[in-house]
Amino acid sequence: MAQNTSPIYTLTPNVQSDGATAMAPTFTTAAADYTGATATHNKIVWTAGANGGFIARLKFKAIGTNTASVARVFINNGSAATSAANNSFIAEIALPATTAIATTSTVDVELPLGFALPAGFRILVGLGTTVAAGWVCVGIGGDY
Repeated sequence: MAQNTSPIYTLTPNVQSDGATAMAPTFTTAAADYTGATATHNKIVWTAGANGGFIARLKFKAIGTNTASVARVFINNGSAATSAANNSFIAEIALPATTAIATTSTVDVELPLGFALPAGFRILVGLGTTVAAGWVCVGIGGDY
């Protein structure tokens, strides 16, 4: 079997928080269904480019006061995110309770991923519980 002997490097950076180039959708509502069936709650945060892409990590930032929750992460095959058959549940990470305060920063939470995705595949994220102010999630990676 032939193998690829050439290293692969990303061609362009790919930093997203809405699955395209716009930034900062806010997560406030619980998805809690593990399927992506609730399109408004499980949001697309990163999409691989035309030649595929590499997702290094997801960075979560609290934008105010929130109760504790969990972020659930799915890989979507590029088809309808509302169909459970198109999504695979791959990870989750605890999001702590946060308090907005003018004299210090709120916590940053990072989830390392570090894998390649085929062209058009997407990363979806949903919250386990409803929170008050919300979280922003940014996907950090690159396209081939």
